[in-house]
Amino acid sequence: MTKLLEKRLSRNVFIVLLFWLVVLTNQVFAKNINLQETPLRIAVAANFAPTLKHLLNSYPNKNKIKYQIISAATGTLYQQINHGAPFDLYLAADSNRPKKLEQAQLIVPNSRKSYAFGQLALWSASTNFSDLAQLNEFSGYLAIANPETAPYGKAAKQVLEYLALWSKQKQRLVTGININQTFQQVRSQAVPAGIVALSQLKINNLNGLVIPSTHYQPIAQQLVILKASKQVTNAQEISRYLLSAQSQQILHELGYLPVPDSNYPTITNGNGA
Repeated sequence: MTKLLEKRLSRNVFIVLLFWLVVLTNQVFAKNINLQETPLRIAVAANFAPTLKHLLNSYPNKNKIKYQIISAATGTLYQQINHGAPFDLYLAADSNRPKKLEQAQLIVPNSRKSYAFGQLALWSASTNFSDLAQLNEFSGYLAIANPETAPYGKAAKQVLEYLALWSKQKQRLVTGININQTFQQVRSQAVPAGIVALSQLKINNLNGLVIPSTHYQPIAQQLVILKASKQVTNAQEISRYLLSAQSQQILHELGYLPVPDSNYPTITNGNGA
């Protein structure tokens, strides 16, 4: 009788242990699945969002890394990050905000990189500008992004100052919150002309007058990987891809100046080839 009881107890203990082993295994499996299904959250400046989508469509490992693009003004995203927004990768339209995040030790060390340099263009949906000298005779309203808060607006002001037109034009300026709003103001013809991002014209198959980069300080657009990210490895892969020769060539075609670095990182596909 005692042996029978011991046998039953042993069997019950085995069943209980097996049950908990299955539960724990399922929990670990579910945790891994959840990690894989959590998209990489990419916070990107509004002006670069269409270009980023275009680039990621050509990403060799796009089926390996799931991502979500959150688009807003550079300053808005910066404030959200400071308030704990769960972003993994931040692509700003300037270098100022990424530097501040680095100084606050909120980014992965050495992750701050310039990924592109923005260019400006003078454009109108109704008037053909062939020379910047035409601005001397232009008497209509001119749209630019806000020079106080928008990197492209600051550069537009520098262009007008370079041309000695700031004092003449500033009374007839229509300032947008960001370069996207400025572009829409001109495209809708609510404002007859504006200084916009060349990339906006390129991606919409429009033509404008490219403003020489010597007329304004470089618009260095930088990225950082946030220290709070749970997907640093994936963020590093996307960062390397944006800095690769393939991406830099696409960026050049889409109206950006490439990063001046000949040692571009090598991007492999999911098979390691």
